[in-house]
Amino acid sequence: MSHSHIAAAPDDSLLVKVKFAGVVLVCGDCEERSNGPSKFKARSARKELKRGLVQSPVRLRIVESTCLGLCPKKAIAATAVAPGHKLLAAELCDEEDAQAFGATIASHFGT
Repeated sequence: MSHSHIAAAPDDSLLVKVKFAGVVLVCGDCEERSNGPSKFKARSARKELKRGLVQSPVRLRIVESTCLGLCPKKAIAATAVAPGHKLLAAELCDEEDAQAFGATIASHFGT
């Protein structure tokens, strides 16, 4: 039995309007690895990223994801993406790193 691989036509009616301009992904798998951070958790990273993004002129959604494939030692991987901007990635070792990454995202995506 053969299957035809015909590309589906684009259908804009499937798209929905969102209230945010970009997404920040925080790896939830990093905290569970044996060489992951000992006390810093993905939930804490999300909370601190929100604090760092307070000054951001664009609204970003912060989401915990599965493995991002970055797998830093003793840290949590995080990435940020928004249309028209470069992908940003960071290794977050503690709350200060998360807040600093949030501020970096705000400055890059605010332009």
